[in-house]
Amino acid sequence: MLQTNLLAPGHADLVTHLTYDFYGERLATCSADQHIKIFRRSVDGQWDLESDWKAHDAPLLRVSFAHPLHGSLLASCSHDRTVRIWEEPSGSSSKENRWIERAVLAGPRGSVRAVEFSPPNPSYGLRVASISTDSRLRIHTSLDPDLNDWSTAYDVHVPSLAAPGQSEDPPAPETNGTHDLALGGWGLSWCKEKWWGSVFAVFAGTSPVVKIIQADPTPTSLINLVPPSSPPVPLTSLAWAPSCGRSYHLIATGARDGTVRIWRVEPPSPPDESGNGYEDDQKRREAWSAEIVGEFGKGGARVGMVDWNATGTTLTTSDDDGVIRIYKPTYAKTWKLLGRITAEEPDSETNGH
Repeated sequence: MLQTNLLAPGHADLVTHLTYDFYGERLATCSADQHIKIFRRSVDGQWDLESDWKAHDAPLLRVSFAHPLHGSLLASCSHDRTVRIWEEPSGSSSKENRWIERAVLAGPRGSVRAVEFSPPNPSYGLRVASISTDSRLRIHTSLDPDLNDWSTAYDVHVPSLAAPGQSEDPPAPETNGTHDLALGGWGLSWCKEKWWGSVFAVFAGTSPVVKIIQADPTPTSLINLVPPSSPPVPLTSLAWAPSCGRSYHLIATGARDGTVRIWRVEPPSPPDESGNGYEDDQKRREAWSAEIVGEFGKGGARVGMVDWNATGTTLTTSDDDGVIRIYKPTYAKTWKLLGRITAEEPDSETNGH
């Protein structure tokens, strides 16, 4: 795989996250230099700097574009313990400071490590979820067209949410909080399909468990994704794939020991509206279920990111060694490494996994 071009001018410090908008025409980056940059793809395939502004009073950690149905919105989070909502007014022509701050969502007792807008759903309007190092998940919502009035819809302690038939997470080793902050990870990812309701995946602290949570009418854990690892390895990243018509979901996770896992998660079977019943009761799923369908990279460098393409058919990962890997399923329903990109010498691999 060949490098196409570089984004220039770059940030003055470490780039902590980047994300595309819904159409893939714009790219937002954030950095420890406290700035957000927006790039737009030109007709010749180059990425031109469109906006650049100081967004927080501490290093930024994540950014998230809202669905275009909600307008041109961006959320950011930072070590300054806030989530900020930014809007680009329609018809704006200035190339500097064109994004306006619409809200500062405060309250966490630790750094806000992840933020993500929910998919559009008319039943609950505009929502943004975040998780911080106090392991509390917060969902804020706004019904104000001007986005000046936000309320906290939910504020829950993630380790205390137990799935059916399971107890809450065991407490972390007692180290005055330094163990969690040094080794822990915090992440979330929304289910992209609205007909399953307001559902998302989340992990917190040193626990290797991913919790699938339904927000309404009250946050409830539907199922825990518990990896078969001993001793448990903290997670670093999480991504829920678009299903694009599949009857099941795919969720990817990355861990500190380099392991990337792909989970196949199946919701309960819908009721049989024909009235004929199911031919085999075993075919009807009464509850959410999950299994690992791909696992690779154990013992490698810490995974920094996992992300899906727009159709949920290709997974991209990055690690602390600066290697980007791209995986795709085969007809045999196994996952194959299509290629890798490194800073030194891009090449391709065809090893199956």
